[in-house]
Amino acid sequence: MSDQKSTPSAPGKPKSDSKNRWMWIVIAILLVLSAVLGIMLMNKSQTADQQLTEILQLENTTLTLKSDLQEMLIQYDTVTVANERMQAEIQAQQDQIKDLLKQVEKHKDDAWIIHKLKKEAGTLREIMKGYLVTIDSLNTLNINLRADKDSLSKELSKVSKTRDQLATKATDLEKIVTKGSVLPISDVMAEAIRVRGSGKQSSTNRANRAEMIKVCGRLGENKIAKPGKKVLYMRIISPDARVLDDGSGDPKTFKFDGVSGMYSVKREIDYQNEPQDVCVYYTVNEELPTGQYIVELYESETKIGVATFDLR
Repeated sequence: MSDQKSTPSAPGKPKSDSKNRWMWIVIAILLVLSAVLGIMLMNKSQTADQQLTEILQLENTTLTLKSDLQEMLIQYDTVTVANERMQAEIQAQQDQIKDLLKQVEKHKDDAWIIHKLKKEAGTLREIMKGYLVTIDSLNTLNINLRADKDSLSKELSKVSKTRDQLATKATDLEKIVTKGSVLPISDVMAEAIRVRGSGKQSSTNRANRAEMIKVCGRLGENKIAKPGKKVLYMRIISPDARVLDDGSGDPKTFKFDGVSGMYSVKREIDYQNEPQDVCVYYTVNEELPTGQYIVELYESETKIGVATFDLR
């Protein structure tokens, strides 16, 4: 009887195994899907973390770069230099830094450009270091020079007093030499002349016949005067107190007795510290009035001779 009861249950066992197998397949599929989703979520999370890290790094780099550039500007502002060329160079560096700050702000979201600007900032900082070293050396040199100057101030004061005394003596001596170097002249004579067809000159006292005015004298010996070219200036003052000009329409002037005035004619001579006769000629270019004429001769801004003549 027991064998007959166990026989009917045998066909139901394979059906239970089939259900179990499908359940495990579903579980395996779910596990695989979970693993895949987990990996995908993990990768996505890592990518997001990396992007966030890069953004934060870029922001940090940008802020650091701005701070560095602003610090460089402040350092330049505290620098004091007297050298104009160096001032101009420092100003040019400041302008570059300001331009770089603008570029950083403009491209703050571009990592590649920010990296490039950072390198440029590094170059500018190296240049600034060079300037600061040079300025420090110059300031140190100036301090030493000021110390030397202070230590020599008393000696310089003594030297200055001595120099002033010597300058006064030199000025006095120069005045004496200048006065002594004026060419001496004697026997000064002035007259109006006519020039005949043969070239012969003849004196005249008629105003309407005067063609030239002639002034002659004898230069004396003067060993103090420097030999060489000398210029004699002649002023002819008419009866109406007017200086006769050369008729060119462009009055000629020279300095004499501390003032500037017209001259009628000038002549260059070669003076060798020996006595010599000299004449100066003026060509009449206008109708001369009658009366007394005064003729003055000048050399080295000093009047050396005077003569008069009359025309009627």
